[in-house]
Amino acid sequence: MTRTLPVTLTLLLACVGVFLYQMSLSGDDYLRFLVRYALIPRLLLGDPIDTAGYSLLPAPLTLVTSMFVHSDTAHLVVNMIVLISFGAIVERALGAWRLAAIYAVAGVAGGLLHAAIEPNSTIPVVGASGALSGVFATAFLLEPKGRIFLLFIPMPYWLGMIVFVVAHAVFVATGWVPDIAWLAHVGGLLGGFAVTAILAPKLLRTT
Repeated sequence: MTRTLPVTLTLLLACVGVFLYQMSLSGDDYLRFLVRYALIPRLLLGDPIDTAGYSLLPAPLTLVTSMFVHSDTAHLVVNMIVLISFGAIVERALGAWRLAAIYAVAGVAGGLLHAAIEPNSTIPVVGASGALSGVFATAFLLEPKGRIFLLFIPMPYWLGMIVFVVAHAVFVATGWVPDIAWLAHVGGLLGGFAVTAILAPKLLRTT
């Protein structure tokens, strides 16, 4: 068990640093930044759109870069609270490289599921929420009988997981708050469970 949290802190600093850089941009510069680093499903799946005047990354790389971009201060703050809360649990229990792998795989899985369901979308997708949903899944497996604060309400992990799943089912089915990529959260949660099953299979046998 590690006392330090190098990956949690590195991810935190990376997200905050990218956000501060974003805030220094305006107008066309900000738009070019967003188009370059955000995940755009239609581009990821190879369908052409008019990107004249933009310098693009290879689309698969945006599955990673988009995890470090956030839309506004509230988006960043909420995600960083989740990162500190659950990332610390996972990193202390499983070590730095496993947390990094879970974060990356869950984030990519979230982006892929969103793109698969919304293949024609040209709306940029940003944020660490998919990756953090996977970290939450791993923390749940580590401490299924522990307690968390969800929207400042204390509850057992298992109840928090039920609330997460039911809420996302409702949001996806109804299209409520359409500017949030709910399916990326779902994909991240599933990716987190899957990669944890590979990296820490004993968790699945003892919970």
